[in-house]
Amino acid sequence: MDTLPDLLRAARCLLGHSQTGIEVLLKLKFRSVYTLEARRYKLLPRHAYLLKEKYEEEGIEFTKAADEFGEGIRWRVPGKKDPFRRIMLPAARGLANLSQAQLAKIADVDRSFIARFERDEFEAVSAEKLNRLEAALMRENVQFAPETATHGAGVRWIRQPASASK
Repeated sequence: MDTLPDLLRAARCLLGHSQTGIEVLLKLKFRSVYTLEARRYKLLPRHAYLLKEKYEEEGIEFTKAADEFGEGIRWRVPGKKDPFRRIMLPAARGLANLSQAQLAKIADVDRSFIARFERDEFEAVSAEKLNRLEAALMRENVQFAPETATHGAGVRWIRQPASASK
């Protein structure tokens, strides 16, 4: 299984684009991104690579799997301030292919908390709820990748999905 659609979904979410917004920006056919991200195609469409190039132009790096973790995406350069991982959460949900409601259910938090958190509507946040979100994502094989001196923060699979290895 090709993991590119999952990585593209995560990259789109990290950049804050909607499916229709990126289609308009790149002049793609209506529902092209939905079809790609939902894996409703027989052959990987050409626009998958156009999307990857666009996301890379906007500062996203697609990372390869290594012995200690799976593929992922991250900011190419460090310095994006996101102390509560508010910007990273949609990307992590995207990689795990979880809606706000699905993540809320497995993390045992209100969906409205996730929605408000992602919209940056809080002055302060519950560390307990953030820990529950991170633990739920880890159960779904997704983790936050920390920022380093040379690369920005991102999200990645803890283990490369078995169906993706060749």
